[in-house]
Amino acid sequence: MKRFSTPAVAFITLLVFSLSIISSIRVYAAKGPRSNLDVTFYANDSAAWTALLGGQADFFQGTLTAERKEAAEANPDLQICRADENGFYEFDINNNYSIKSYPGVRSATNELKVRQAIARLIDKDYIITHFLGDFGFRIDQPMPAPMTPGWANTSCIGPNYPYPYDPQAAADLLAEAGFADTDHNGWLNYPADWPGGPNADTTQYPLVTCVRVDHAHRLASGQYLINQLEVTLAGTSIGAGFKTTGISWHRDRYILGPKVMGYRDYNIYTGGWSCGRYPTYLFYLFNSQFWYPYGSNYISGMNENNQPNYPDVDAATEIIWNPPNMTEAKKAAQRFCYLHSKYSINIPLWTYSSYWAYSKNLVGVVNEGELAIENVYTFMNAYRVGGGTIRMATVSGPDRLNILESEWYFEHAFLDRVYSSGLSFQPYDMTTDQPWVLQDWETGTWDDGGVTKSMCTYYVRKDVGIVEPVTGTFVRNFDAHDFEFTVWYIYAFDESWQYSAFMDVRYTNITDVNSDGWSELQVYFDDLSYWLYSAPTYPFLVEQELIDPLCGQKTETWVQKGTAGFTLNQSVVQVITCTLDATTLVEGVDYRIEGGYATFLHSQFTPLRDLTGNISITYRYADIPSTGFYLAGLPWQQTMYSIGTYYPVSMTRDPPLAGDTISLARNEYFFLEMPILGEIDWAWKWSGSTKPRPGNYKIELFDIVRATSAYCTRGDGIFNPNYFPGADIDPSDLCHIGMFDLVSITAKYGKTFGEPPA
Repeated sequence: MKRFSTPAVAFITLLVFSLSIISSIRVYAAKGPRSNLDVTFYANDSAAWTALLGGQADFFQGTLTAERKEAAEANPDLQICRADENGFYEFDINNNYSIKSYPGVRSATNELKVRQAIARLIDKDYIITHFLGDFGFRIDQPMPAPMTPGWANTSCIGPNYPYPYDPQAAADLLAEAGFADTDHNGWLNYPADWPGGPNADTTQYPLVTCVRVDHAHRLASGQYLINQLEVTLAGTSIGAGFKTTGISWHRDRYILGPKVMGYRDYNIYTGGWSCGRYPTYLFYLFNSQFWYPYGSNYISGMNENNQPNYPDVDAATEIIWNPPNMTEAKKAAQRFCYLHSKYSINIPLWTYSSYWAYSKNLVGVVNEGELAIENVYTFMNAYRVGGGTIRMATVSGPDRLNILESEWYFEHAFLDRVYSSGLSFQPYDMTTDQPWVLQDWETGTWDDGGVTKSMCTYYVRKDVGIVEPVTGTFVRNFDAHDFEFTVWYIYAFDESWQYSAFMDVRYTNITDVNSDGWSELQVYFDDLSYWLYSAPTYPFLVEQELIDPLCGQKTETWVQKGTAGFTLNQSVVQVITCTLDATTLVEGVDYRIEGGYATFLHSQFTPLRDLTGNISITYRYADIPSTGFYLAGLPWQQTMYSIGTYYPVSMTRDPPLAGDTISLARNEYFFLEMPILGEIDWAWKWSGSTKPRPGNYKIELFDIVRATSAYCTRGDGIFNPNYFPGADIDPSDLCHIGMFDLVSITAKYGKTFGEPPA
């Protein structure tokens, strides 16, 4: 049981008395974050770290090595916090039958025993101890350590992991597969019956080993892997090493991204992923429908007949993505884990137990569970003592800043400040959904010819302001038309990194847009899944301002007979007009346009009543690719309207490269009021049960108890796990949870903010 000091006990006693006489108070304040923001794209994590040490940054977007943690603890201008990350690192293995470098030759890593042998050569505990300085947790499945309970299959992790470190066992597996040093040159030869390369020396077809040099731990792990294959293996009974490409493909992500994810021209890659709250990502990382150039699955591959290697993995991951409930989702994840181990698809290594450093002059930071301090709550709540712009240092220059195409987390350091999502979650309980742009939502089902499928009604807040880039000029409020435009515009681009969140939509229906600003959208999905309510809720785009630059216009005519469907030539983003013999038809009443799994195009004209005569429909469609450094290759000043916390103002160079800074200004029309310094848990309090429900953030007893439990702890010096950054709000006593912090929080007891307009 935690002990409190005498002053803390006295304080709590006084607090209990005080709370009984303080009434609930609603605070009205300016909208948006406290401070402006600069995002600087440094070339690598070393440069970003140097910027933090030199006072050019307030925090950098990266985790600390053991050496940097010690340096931060010794630096009186820095403080640190800890987060067990919601991400993982692994040796990705290309399971495809062949690779581009060796046309006509079966890839070595297509063979199960080769993959199993590689797994047997990897001592994960050695990597974590010697390279990470014990700043990590070993994982045996491709899921973060915090996610493992309840989702991973206990029969194939930990002491039950089927590939414990054993170089001799690795040699035995390779020998069973027919590998041997038949020409006695110290390198293994391929088997005599190897398709395309019988008896070939592995020096002729070495394992293409792609190692990221711009991430120290991945570089060290990749070098270790190569040594294990070339040197350690030779010390076993097999007496020879498996040749790799060595340092030839020790490159940064700019080079390896196209080679690995574009061409799939590799055998082993030092991969890493950031994850969401649940392992739904397993669907698009391992399901074969995402195996295409630059698709999210660059691992599982195809067999010699160009058919998916693992239909059973496809089946399991489809259930993970489309479960009827949480229980079935967990069963499917455990089934996937079993199959992943059975096929040794790749080699999961570690999840970081990470430390983040930031300036002691940055106050009001929110350390959000597995996501650490880079989150929307920090950017809403934090400020620099003495005023001024918050300065964030990323760990790499951007490939692109395109909300549909950007895949790297350091690109989203900027993008996620401009674009907003429909839902949020509690920072200290990531399983609890909360409202954001969407005030509320209501799940249900619909009947599709006897098949039950999911639907959801979303209620859009009335006060979500849209502002222009550069100027921050208020344009109008976001509504259901913008939401619907978002769905069908992103739906048109199946190569987009955002596509998987929208691919399950069948059709939409705007049910209410009133003069007072209230609007709601019904989304009907083409499957039954527990998760689908949260899928099409990020990122939101704006319709009126983007539809002209992003979409062309087309008119089609045909003779309609009754309720027969008709397929349009393009995927519809928005219907402009539709007539039957010159009589106007109403979408959602007389007809609807459907997408769905049949075509994955929003192009099916479906009558909702008997329509016989001449139909003419004019609609908008995405006539230019979404690709480009910015959205659709257009200038950011033309497309980057914001409903997020910030809007972009300027760049030191356009487009920005490593070393460049983007300046962002606080969105004064953001829907959420500037937070009360004293909101600690960020837990939304719902009011009533009738949808859409109102609610607010409220300073309550839990906020005070949370702060009190950290009383007298410090954030600087040697790391103290009891220090709670969110409670450190007193600018006169930095890095210390003191009496003035507790008094300040207590004085605001009962105050609320964030309540949506009626």
